[in-house]
This record gives sequence, structure tokens and C-alpha cells, in this order.
Amino acid sequence: MINPNWNLSVISITILLSLVLSIFVLLDPSSTSKILNSVYYDLSVKFESFFMYGSFILLIVLLLLAISRYGTIKLKLNNRPTYSLLSWSSMLFAAGIGATLLYWSTVEWIEYFNILKNDQMEDENIMMYSRSYPLFHWGFTAWAIYCLPVVAFGLALSLKPKSKLTFSGILFFENKIIKFLLDVLFIGAIICGAGVGLGLSFPLISSVISEILNINRSITLDLTTILICSAIFATSAYVGVQNGIKRLSNINMVLVISFLAIILVIGPTTYIIENSINTMSFFFSRYIDMSLTTGTNISIDWTVFYWAWWYALAPMVGTFLVNISNNKTLREIILGTIFIGSFGCIFSMLILSNLSISLFENNTLDSPSIIANNLLSREQLVVETISQVPYGEIMLVSFALIIVIFLCTTYDSTAYVLASASMKSSDITSSKSLRLLFSLLLVVQPTLLMFLNGVDSFKWIMVIFSIPLLFINILLMYSVLRNVYSIKKS
Repeated sequence: MINPNWNLSVISITILLSLVLSIFVLLDPSSTSKILNSVYYDLSVKFESFFMYGSFILLIVLLLLAISRYGTIKLKLNNRPTYSLLSWSSMLFAAGIGATLLYWSTVEWIEYFNILKNDQMEDENIMMYSRSYPLFHWGFTAWAIYCLPVVAFGLALSLKPKSKLTFSGILFFENKIIKFLLDVLFIGAIICGAGVGLGLSFPLISSVISEILNINRSITLDLTTILICSAIFATSAYVGVQNGIKRLSNINMVLVISFLAIILVIGPTTYIIENSINTMSFFFSRYIDMSLTTGTNISIDWTVFYWAWWYALAPMVGTFLVNISNNKTLREIILGTIFIGSFGCIFSMLILSNLSISLFENNTLDSPSIIANNLLSREQLVVETISQVPYGEIMLVSFALIIVIFLCTTYDSTAYVLASASMKSSDITSSKSLRLLFSLLLVVQPTLLMFLNGVDSFKWIMVIFSIPLLFINILLMYSVLRNVYSIKKS
């Protein structure tokens, strides 16, 4: 039976958009990917300055807002529980990152090394930039992009508690066509972000499990992995934030910190510590330069892509975070999101990147050559890197457990967000049946994409979606400034 509190237009857009995008991609995955890749590249060149300068300005504006007198404004959100800093931080980190963090922490430096070694640059600088760019792409600017929707949604709901949890709901547009287009952008970004994330994460999990069990990776193993993960995050989304997502997130934070600490202790400890200190110093000294440099292979192919990815994921992350941020001040939300999220990612990047680099410099595992010559997939290289540490099999088992939980906490959060956005009013608790429906929808689509080679196409659709989101973010910034003034004035 249809719940009278459901927003049928949002539910319809979600289901139809999933079907239309999937059919478009899967009719001819190879040709579609090439066309979309070309469209993305043209757009990335034209909009590079908007992405680079706009994202850096966004970071500065949010930090200034946090330390200003407006930073003391406290969000009062109806029908939302208040969480401790630890639980809030755990859910923030788990929702915003997912299994791809540990994946890219291990191999991302290789991409920059292979690009820069062909340029006229000293070897020492090549390695320092290769170590620093992963920190940059997963650091402060990325989390500022995530943070803007949290602040915009939270302030709007504080003023109008019954607003719908979508762009159209919190920007207060009355025109039906504009509201429809805003909802399509909001939901499309979430669907594409989830599809790409799951499509990239499942192969990594399968590769790790195949290594642990010493069996070949097969369709059967992939499907089993998908079914297990689906059962976990559907159950977590169904029971809700308090009993599901919160508990998984808290468990995962402990596991991630323990795993990285053990790698630090049993790995090349002195090497990791010394190079982490040097990298952090170099990273902070070059942060503005990396933020504002345009026209390079890295800025166009990687920085613009990452900022586009974060913009596409931001509606989901922002909507989820506002649901768990009741009774927190703007200062707590902004500084917490930007710094807790960033330093969590930086900690992971420093340890796993330096582990991989140490194996390269000791001639144990020539990762740049392996990737350049397509000798192993990135997933296989991640598995090979973790296997090189003492007690490699045990560490792989731990790694598998962490990435499964990471994946589940991210995507039960996504299902929760879609369900919340599908209610007529933001102060109505999302329906369990809707959370279950969207959990299943989020799995079926990336499963088809993965098996029919459609992940790349969805990746380009996702970043193409981020172009109009640049302009939506201008509206969100205006909304924030308008609303903080209204709240302080009242």
C-alpha cells in the first residue's frame, strides 16, 4: 500500500532515472563510454577554472563562516536524534568515503608518478608531488565540497522544518519545471555516484576474497560478494541510523584505525613516519599552488575529475549528514566535516601510499611499471601490496572485512538519503520499506554495469552531472548567507 507521506514524484524520478541511465549505458557500453569520455574531456577543459578556483573559494568561505560570529548558530532539526562527537565523526567519515579510500590510498600515487616522470622535473620533486596529490584530492577542498550541502540544508530546515530534503525543497523555488529539474539533478548525482562507487568496490572485494581463499575470481564469486554486501547494507538501512548505520560506522572506525596502526607497526615503520612528515610539510607548502594551477595533465585529468566526483557525491553526503547533525553549531559542522574527514583520509593515504612506495624503492614491487604496462589490474596490485607485509594473509582478511563494512556504511547511508528525500516533509521519518526498495535498486544497477562493462560510462555521466551542480552550489552559497543573516536577525 502506498504511504500517504511518500513524495511520489521523487520516487518516480529515482526509479525512472535509474532505468533510463542504465538502458542508455548498456545498449552499447563501449561506444557510449568513448562518447561520454570525449564529452567529459571537452567540458573539463572549458570548466577547469570554475572547478579549480570555485572549489578553493568555497573552502575559504566555509572556514571564514565557521570562525565568524555566525559559527555559533545551532541547528535545531525536528525528529532527529542528537549524536555524540565520536558517533557523528564515524558516520561522517563512513558515509563520505567508502571502500574506495583504501583502494586509492595504495595505488593513486602511481598515476601521478607515471605522469610526472615524463615531464622535465627533478626525481625528488616527482616523488614528493606523487605523495602529495593523493592527500590534496582527498583533503580539505574535497570535504568542503561535501560540507556546503550540509550547512545549506541544515539552515533551511531550521527556518522551514517541513521543507523537502532535495535541492528544490531547500532552495524554495515555486516554479514546477525548475523544481523538477533540480530534483532530477539531485537524484541523478546520487544514483551515478552510488553506481560508480559500487561498480569499483565490488571487483576489489572479490579480488581480495579470491586471494584469501586461493581461488580464481569468477562470476560466481562476484555474485556471492554482491549478495553478502547487499544483505548487510539492506538490513542496516532498514533498521535505520540509530540501530544500523551508527553501529556499523563505529565498528568500522575502530577496525580502520587498528588496521592502519598495525600496518605502521609491522611495516617499514621508520620509512613511513619519516616520509609522512616530509610529505605533510611539502603538501602544506604547495597547497595553494596545487589548488590554483590549471592547464596541466594532473589538473585536467585528475583534479577536475575528483572535484567533479565530490560535487556529484555531495548531495548524498550532505543530506545524510544533516540528518545526524541536530544540535550542532555551524562551527562544529564545518570544522568537523573538513578536518575530521580530511585527516582521516590523509592518515590512510600516508600509511598505505608509503607502504607501496617503499616496496617500489626496495625493488620488491615495481608498481609504476606494472600499471604502465597493464601487467596487473589496480585491484590485483592492491592485493599484492597488502600481501607483502608480515602476516599478509591475516592482514588481507582484515582488509576484506573493513572494505565490506566501509562499502555497506556508505550505501546504506545512500539508501537512507533517497528514502528521506522521498518523504513529503523532512520532519517525517523515512519509511523502512522505501529504504529497503532503494537498497535493492542501488545494487541491481551497478551489478549490471559491472558485468556488462558499463562502469566507465556511468563514471563519465556522473562527472557530466557535476557541471550544472557547480551553478547549484552558487545558489547553495547564496542560500547559506541569506539564511544565517535571517537567523541572526531573528
